[in-house]
Amino acid sequence: MLVNKTGAEFQYNGMAFKIGEKIIANSQSEYSGLIGHILEIRDGEDKETENETPDIYCEFDVPSLPYDVKALESYFSDLYGETKKVDDIPLDCVIMAPEMIDVLDAVNSRRFQVYLVYEEWVVKGEQSFTVEIFTDYQVAKACLNEKLQEELTQGPAHSWQEKDEFEVDSGSYFFKCWLDGEYCENHYKIAICQDSVQMSEVQFGTLGRIYLDECRTEDFRSQVKEWDKIADLSEEDYQKFISDPSIPERVHKALGGNDSYWESYWESVSEVAHELLAQYLKQQRAVNGGV
Repeated sequence: MLVNKTGAEFQYNGMAFKIGEKIIANSQSEYSGLIGHILEIRDGEDKETENETPDIYCEFDVPSLPYDVKALESYFSDLYGETKKVDDIPLDCVIMAPEMIDVLDAVNSRRFQVYLVYEEWVVKGEQSFTVEIFTDYQVAKACLNEKLQEELTQGPAHSWQEKDEFEVDSGSYFFKCWLDGEYCENHYKIAICQDSVQMSEVQFGTLGRIYLDECRTEDFRSQVKEWDKIADLSEEDYQKFISDPSIPERVHKALGGNDSYWESYWESVSEVAHELLAQYLKQQRAVNGGV
């Protein structure tokens, strides 16, 4: 099979690759971190190699950062045992295995709102700042209040308050103070800034698994806490027992082999699907005048 028409899709092991779409080489390739796009895909009798997986032909861009260019040259120089400059490194037609690349659209597919607590000092012309990121506004607001209280009681702003030149401006999400006529040399400000963060499917899945593992561990603890045999364990061993890192995987394997569990699960999915379909069909008939 030869796939080379722009926009054409190729499926492999649950992964979808399109001709022309942007990709990034991952850590399984010597081109790790490079961005490029897919030129064509060959599989079966159309492959020109003896690779076990499909061949994905990619064109990579020369890194924009000089640091990354030097790192790339250094890596390939070590790989080939001779000095390699970026022009000596093949980038325009590189054969990659499916597991060596990630599709950028998939990497950037999820976006979440975050809140940044930005704190800045300029004291006698010397600047410093900190940034902390939160997913909840109220938690960010609590952080702002805590930092501001510390600054006004222990920081440079504490001593400024005694001066006649001390000025303040504040709102629901920010506070700033300075010495009048000396703002560039002496000021403090803290604010909550709203932004967003992109998360790849891999990272999103990792978070989901972490949450699921914690839920399974908590369910395990709830199950065993009233057992009589627990009293035979020392407090130290009990804590180790309920915190055993193998608990989530053990529960996962047990569920995987529990036919009754999966029968109930799919029965519930089917019931929900039928109920929702009936609702949509009813709505459609109403729109079509009962036809």
